[in-house]
Amino acid sequence: MMFESVEQTLEYQSVLVSLRRVARVMKGGKRFRFSALVVVGDGQGNVGAALAKAPEALLAIRKAENKAKKNIFKVPIVDGTIPHEVIGKNTTSEVLLKPAGKGTGIIASMPVRSVLEKAGYKNILTKSLGSNNHINLVWATIDALKKLKTKEEYFETLRYKQEEDEFEKYYNKTKQEKSPEKEQKGEKVEKPERKEEGEEKKKFERKPYNKPGKFRKSR
Repeated sequence: MMFESVEQTLEYQSVLVSLRRVARVMKGGKRFRFSALVVVGDGQGNVGAALAKAPEALLAIRKAENKAKKNIFKVPIVDGTIPHEVIGKNTTSEVLLKPAGKGTGIIASMPVRSVLEKAGYKNILTKSLGSNNHINLVWATIDALKKLKTKEEYFETLRYKQEEDEFEKYYNKTKQEKSPEKEQKGEKVEKPERKEEGEEKKKFERKPYNKPGKFRKSR
């Protein structure tokens, strides 16, 4: 029998967000390169971004695109929008994402819109609360998308926390029930006596120092 392996190749679409010319000061002078920020996604909940540098612009874009495909992650989509409100942060940039109803569209700036469109969202409200740097806005948006959780994931984490709290209570209870070795033998454990608040501490009394007198020389 012949087994045929069929590989499903996902078609990712990329968008160039930022292309800058940067310089690096070397011993012999300045070395100029191009820095490209590219966002990649399939429009079905998979999105990624990357920043790369190269001596030529096309090489920098191609390098950033290949790097972004390795950084792709899955995001939850509920009726074309996000499941809940979230804030993403990156250095001095903050991005607020709010779910919206059908027909609202993507109300956002170009860097934030490029990430949300490639992720597959159709209705969403956004607000920039800090710096408007393109690179920081993209990373802040990605940070916000990574914080999103569906209803099932939220209840799963809540159930895990409840089980962890119950285990800690059971562990503390069993730890208190265990008595030390002296109590098991029937001996009482002597506890150190605590000093009363009004009791004064004993001070170290210094003896007066008598300076020796002058001695006469013997003739």
